[in-house]
Amino acid sequence: MDGRWSRERINAWYDGRPWLMGCNFVPAITLHNMELWQDDTREEVMISVDRELTLLRETRMNSIRMFMPFQAWYFERELFFNKLDELLSLLEKYEITLMPVLFNDCAPFERPDPVFPSQMGKGWQPYDIGHHGGKAENPFTGEKRKTGWILFDEEEWRAPQYRFAEEIISRYSRDPRIIIWDLWNEPGNSNRHSQSLEYMERVFEIAREIAPDQPLTAAPWAYPEDFGISGEAQLEPIQRRAVELSDIITFHQYENFDRVKRVVEVLKKEGRPLVNTEWLNRILENNIGELLPYFYENRIGSYHWGLVAGKSQFYLPWDYLRKEKGLDLSLWQHDLYHEDFTPYDEEEISLFIKYGGMEMRK
Repeated sequence: MDGRWSRERINAWYDGRPWLMGCNFVPAITLHNMELWQDDTREEVMISVDRELTLLRETRMNSIRMFMPFQAWYFERELFFNKLDELLSLLEKYEITLMPVLFNDCAPFERPDPVFPSQMGKGWQPYDIGHHGGKAENPFTGEKRKTGWILFDEEEWRAPQYRFAEEIISRYSRDPRIIIWDLWNEPGNSNRHSQSLEYMERVFEIAREIAPDQPLTAAPWAYPEDFGISGEAQLEPIQRRAVELSDIITFHQYENFDRVKRVVEVLKKEGRPLVNTEWLNRILENNIGELLPYFYENRIGSYHWGLVAGKSQFYLPWDYLRKEKGLDLSLWQHDLYHEDFTPYDEEEISLFIKYGGMEMRK
């Protein structure tokens, strides 16, 4: 596979843009964004989105990362694109860019029956109170034996998903409101290891054939204990392949500051810009006070997880953390604001405003 941007090209692209400081965005009144794309709930959700984007911009952030819904495209192709156009117009109003995420290995462990719904969802999605992500059945239980299921595991559903990738990338390949294409979230997660490798590589091939103006990426997310210390400690093959395929090097890191710095020291050897597209876990000492200044000073792009606490309950700990000893589970894991838009921690918000404001004044 060729077409990967040269180091010179991607560094020039990155240096020509403001420092990226954003968040993984899920509107507070939705369960993982689904109600955003449904006709019967969209109007109310968009009102909430407008208010939350105002808050996001007041916090001096300039970008969001969001998962794109294959289901909405499959059932309502043109209507889906119209809705995405509307969202992009709203983002443009606030000078916020979008990093779309197309596919995902952070997956449930049970194969659903049926494997795909017969129609687009309707109404407010049911959710479980007391669970990170809003569902008792979730990828955050610490399951070690079962393998996560994704729709690509069903042979008849592979071609439609490849068409989805081709259509969405083609449609927005020259659109400056799209900042980066994140093609595959956390490859190998949910005990899948290299099961998605073929699918991920094919999605990169499709994107390379389109040759969008935006860089492509997929992020490593899990690191051996001695990563950055011992040369023998390496990424899993599918995560290594994600780095090799990426124009810009993104990564996820929810561990403590020292571990974050070790990962950065290894990944910066690629000679390409770095963007942390998932972070913030106060319970595991992955804190704004240490990390945001570090990212700014080293010009590492920053997308922490969460803005306003809501139905998806991202402020709660991953379920498996409840079994660990010595953790302060009273801390919020993710999110910055309560439902009434008051800050969880005013000092954290002041740091976003400080570093975002410094970038705006450049």
